Amino acid sequence: MTELQITAPAKINLWLEIKSRRPDGYHDIESVMQTVSLCDTLTLRKADGIGVTCTNDTLDCGETNLCHKAARAFFAASGIDGGVDIHIDKRIPIAGGLAGGSTDAAATLRGLNLLYETGYSVEKLCAIGVRIGADVPFCVKRGIAVTRGIGDRFSEAPRLPDCHIVVACVGEGVSTPWAYGRLDEMYDFAARTVDADDFTRVIAGGGLHDITAAMTNIFESAVLPVRPQAVSIKENLLKSGALGALMSGSGPSVFGIFDNPESADLAVRQLTSLGIAAQCCIPYYPGEN
Repeated sequence: MTELQITAPAKINLWLEIKSRRPDGYHDIESVMQTVSLCDTLTLRKADGIGVTCTNDTLDCGETNLCHKAARAFFAASGIDGGVDIHIDKRIPIAGGLAGGSTDAAATLRGLNLLYETGYSVEKLCAIGVRIGADVPFCVKRGIAVTRGIGDRFSEAPRLPDCHIVVACVGEGVSTPWAYGRLDEMYDFAARTVDADDFTRVIAGGGLHDITAAMTNIFESAVLPVRPQAVSIKENLLKSGALGALMSGSGPSVFGIFDNPESADLAVRQLTSLGIAAQCCIPYYPGEN
């Protein structure tokens, strides 16, 4: 095999809290993450070196690109003297809190594992991926999971009931380091006692109304005051029939969860008429989408 295509699904955070700031500057988090069917598509082709191109010309495709880093990490870990050309058909908004870069890096690792027939386990790919970015290991696994630490520890989470998810993105992205820094100023994380396991028990109860009522994202308190359009998008989603709406990650993308496709389609049309990029998707699980 010399070439393959692989999908890279976006993720949303159904629940997100910071537990502590570590001495190394990283933050220990707890999050319930879900991949969705909004996907980039990567084409990987064996080559002499490493190269990255993208349909979105605003994306940096140089050595700082996470796909480039993932390829270098893969070849270093495997000891293979290989190369790859990576082309990204970009549909996930950049710097939107949807792990667009991390999921592309994860897809690069999964694709190279197939292309070079290394037979690495998901756990091995996650171990390579955690050095690239905190969301990369989850994006290797995909589906739904509780993530802890710097994104390197996982536990199972119940699947969501059938639902439709509208993802909308404010035009201007948010710097993740800035958002973390703002939260460092706002909170004593040790005093916060909420726990992701409480949320997974709500999911296990199976009701979308209860699930959406329990969703939370600590980053909203830092980001929404400086991104008022994200607040308006949340309000529009709720008015269109979303059972709940939340910012994903460090934002500023917002998602709404609907129990029927008609309301979700209406929300997309209304947001699009306001000049806001919005797409309807469903939960994504490996091998099912």
